[in-house]
Amino acid sequence: MIESLLSALVTVLSGQSFFFLILGVVIGLIVGVIPGFGGTVGLSLLLPFVFGMEPISGIAMMMGLLSVVATSDTFPAVLIGVPGSVSAQATVMDGFPLAKKGQAARALSAAFFASLFGGLFGATLLTMIIQIAKPIILAFGTGEMLMLAIFGISIVGTLTGSSIAKGLVAACLGLIIGAIGIAPATSEYRLDMSTFLDVHNPVVSYLSGGIHLMVIAISIFAVPEIVELLRTNKPVSEKASLEKTGWAQGFKDFLANKFLVLRCSFIGSLIGMIPGIGGSCIDWISYSHAKTTVKDADNFGKGDIRGVIGPESSSNSKEGGALIPTLLFGIPGSGGTAVLMGGLILLGVDPGIQLIETKLDLVYTIIWSLAVANIFGAIICATLAKPISNLTTINFTLLAPFLISLILFAIFNSTRSWGDLIFALMVGVIAVFMKRFDYSRVALMIGFVLSDGIETNLYQTMQFYTFGELITRPIFIVLIIIALLSIYSGIVVIKKSRQIKGDEITAFNFSKTPQWIFVILMMLISIGTFLATKNLEYLGMVYPVSVSVIMFVLSFTIAVQMYFSNEYSSVLFDNEQSLLKQKDLRPFWLPIFWFISPLVLSIFIGFYISIGLFVIIFLIKIAKVSVRKSIIGGVGVWIVLALISHFMVMDFPPGIIQSFIELPWPIN
Repeated sequence: MIESLLSALVTVLSGQSFFFLILGVVIGLIVGVIPGFGGTVGLSLLLPFVFGMEPISGIAMMMGLLSVVATSDTFPAVLIGVPGSVSAQATVMDGFPLAKKGQAARALSAAFFASLFGGLFGATLLTMIIQIAKPIILAFGTGEMLMLAIFGISIVGTLTGSSIAKGLVAACLGLIIGAIGIAPATSEYRLDMSTFLDVHNPVVSYLSGGIHLMVIAISIFAVPEIVELLRTNKPVSEKASLEKTGWAQGFKDFLANKFLVLRCSFIGSLIGMIPGIGGSCIDWISYSHAKTTVKDADNFGKGDIRGVIGPESSSNSKEGGALIPTLLFGIPGSGGTAVLMGGLILLGVDPGIQLIETKLDLVYTIIWSLAVANIFGAIICATLAKPISNLTTINFTLLAPFLISLILFAIFNSTRSWGDLIFALMVGVIAVFMKRFDYSRVALMIGFVLSDGIETNLYQTMQFYTFGELITRPIFIVLIIIALLSIYSGIVVIKKSRQIKGDEITAFNFSKTPQWIFVILMMLISIGTFLATKNLEYLGMVYPVSVSVIMFVLSFTIAVQMYFSNEYSSVLFDNEQSLLKQKDLRPFWLPIFWFISPLVLSIFIGFYISIGLFVIIFLIKIAKVSVRKSIIGGVGVWIVLALISHFMVMDFPPGIIQSFIELPWPIN
């Protein structure tokens, strides 16, 4: 084992893998600084560039990004009181008050050391569990793997939103999208619209091949975040100064609270193992633990350094914990590891039993990448704290057109099909409303990633076991009990974490029509899935029909709850209520229009020309940048796209004008 570990370390620290690891770290640090993004969004944007890379280099870059977001998201949390990602929510409670007191450097220093320790703790725990995991994994048959996947789906849906039914509906939607294409058991085409359209229709041709993972990952995570950031249009005007003496004091605080750091790191890794909880509540659980176990906790919420150290330790250690179910069983432990799992699959690495049996060196590479990335992330954050903190002051409107261009390019690059762009736009709009009404996008992603595995294990279990044989298998029964207990205890934990946040329930005194439309849409999707698959062969229809029936029942349950609930019910959650309190809020439809506009324009003048023109027009009209600088920005995008087209041997989609006029490369 020692020899394998050392060999993996040499691999990570040598050659191009080390370069890509550091590149991933740098990208992760930038992503963490941008409020609202987080590792899931950053990793989904990275997937198109990982696709086709050498596996070790691709793994190193993805792990570099995923490992350090929970470190750099501390910058906006401490300096401006806005969490860079969901895992930094609790850090705001005491980090921002410390910054207001002139102790920003102290808070950042303590957070970086706590994050570093937490990350290394998670990597160490992952290494230890790998050593004892093989006999456990080999005891799992298809029935146990099916139950484990169902457990992951159910707990994700239960623990990632204000309503259990909403979370499970989102998971079912992901399972249905994953069922589009060829049925693994019968090789029949499903949900390709051939029931309603001619088999030669381009829509049928596109859907029959299934939906690419990158299309889903980018559309459900990146699009809603950019839409919301564009609407708020908030330039950061307040910035705390970094005092020189605070760095040493932060390290002393870290050492003085070493046992708190150790306990919170263990909590983060332990809860990170439970699929679906992720960063949504771990920081609050650790914050609660810190507040209830230390002496003199009266200052918590007013600027207590222990309120920073506790959640920061757990935020980084959770990644090691989340990798345990991801690598051992192919069950993503969080939204970030769900996208990571998709990236591994793109690189030809399938998590699960075969990975542990035949490619243990890659597992050790992942572990060392996690550890080394945490070390370099902490060093870079401490060294470049001053310039990195300045990134929090950039108006997001200036970045938006370039990010939208990157998203559209990344989506197109997944299979280089117009269908990807159109489907991603549809799913992206649905995801915007999911974020608004608190339907778990993480549950949708995990449902999509696990769809093939669940269906394969389902029909194999039906062929290999009778019901009587299943209920006599000890591990199968234990998994059912654990699933029920975990869901129950998870609900209790989430309720407690919400109490800690101190969220006040207010009346939803605005139109509920958009929510009704969305619920009805979910019902229609479930009904359409049922009608389109009910006449297939039994093994081809049992999975999508079962999911569609469950989705309809859950959607109907939400509708009933909405009808009988008063205006204070959490089932009526609408993020629009909090956004409407902000000044200069842009209309809901405006960012969506800007996403659609370059695609509509592409129909007439082609993708390449449209993207550059979109950047120029956006910078002039929305960002209020001068015409000269806007043109420079647009030309810069054209140059980058031309270089990509050349080196990746890529032709961008032409428009109507290219059908009549012979144009030179790259606008042909």
